[in-house]
Amino acid sequence: MNLLEDKIDLALKYVYNYYLNDDYMYRFFKGISFKDIQHYINTGFKRYISGDTNEAKRYFFKVGDTFYKENVPFSFFYDFINKVKYYLSKDETLNCAEYVDKLEDVTYFAENTFSYGYLVNLMKNDKDWIREELRIFKGKGTVSVLNTYVKDHFIWLNKLLEDIKKLRTNSSVELNPNACEFGKKLNSGDLDSLLTLKYKDIVKRIHDSIHQSANEIYFFIEKRAFKNLVIEYINLFRNTSRLVSTIALVHSVSSETEANIDPLTLLFNRRAMEVILTNQYTLAKITGNDFVIAVADIDDFKKINDTYGHLVGDCVLKEVAKRIREVLRKSDFVFRYGGEEFLILLPYTGKREAVRVLEKVRQNVSKEPINCKNYNLDVSISIGAAALKESPDYLEKIIELADKRLYKAKKTGKNKIVI
Repeated sequence: MNLLEDKIDLALKYVYNYYLNDDYMYRFFKGISFKDIQHYINTGFKRYISGDTNEAKRYFFKVGDTFYKENVPFSFFYDFINKVKYYLSKDETLNCAEYVDKLEDVTYFAENTFSYGYLVNLMKNDKDWIREELRIFKGKGTVSVLNTYVKDHFIWLNKLLEDIKKLRTNSSVELNPNACEFGKKLNSGDLDSLLTLKYKDIVKRIHDSIHQSANEIYFFIEKRAFKNLVIEYINLFRNTSRLVSTIALVHSVSSETEANIDPLTLLFNRRAMEVILTNQYTLAKITGNDFVIAVADIDDFKKINDTYGHLVGDCVLKEVAKRIREVLRKSDFVFRYGGEEFLILLPYTGKREAVRVLEKVRQNVSKEPINCKNYNLDVSISIGAAALKESPDYLEKIIELADKRLYKAKKTGKNKIVI
């Protein structure tokens, strides 16, 4: 086998020279001890060819370890081995079956053992991350989004890593994506309060991919196919990151939406109102269009609360909000302004059109009694409104003017509009 050893030595020199003269490749190696990597690779090949596979394993493992610690992409080593094989394939003296088989064996061994060295470091890093997340889950008062939605999956993942570390072929985790704890919650609808149908489908596909990778991983453990195992392992964690980030994103958007919605009436609250009013005011100033702001107040609401109680009062608020919303145009906005007051914004609207829209609102609220807790209550609203053109330089002045007109509507008989 001295011939094969000599030929491999020449091939290694050729590939090293190629890398050192390639600007893209060289930038990954210039910051590390390239001589050490050369020594590990050369010695690994020599030991394997001489029959000392245990020593060969130790050296190729060191290459994987070094690649990980020095942030050299693991695929470079596979590219390196392919170049060695390509160089040797052109040598006619190695075309006999004995050398072809031996070359295939040694390159497979090199890739496989390198992959295991790389994988061990990957797992250690990921294990530390998972343990930290699980430690956070156990803490009192934790507010992590992961705690509610993917804690079960992290426990599953932690057990899977333990199986890979100990090269167990019998799974310690549930491999059926529909039968694991997270899968059962997903299928039973426990996560529907967070996930819309669109995102539920996305999360299910990602979750299925994670379990598919897990099944592949146990197969590769059985075969000790570490090159395939490390690639599947990376797929597993890439999809785990996608799962966590998708759920966190949906939760973040949902939380932001909830923060802008009044929980009782499901209308925009004052926080959202300030942003939307400012944007619409700026837009109107730029385009020269008018808009109208109206403030509506439920007539005699205190009397309703005092007579029938706050639960009935809340019921009335929800129904009035619904009746206002259902007759407004798609371009209009309505906000819970405070207490029993609502602020209505009518973009691209002058006073004449505003009267028509607001009259529909007033009539819709009082068209028929509101039934709450078996009480049929006649409810009406008073509305004061003002247009941008009445005070074009100050948004606050428009709201103040609408408030004053609401006060006038209240004082002059209620259930009317003053504009």
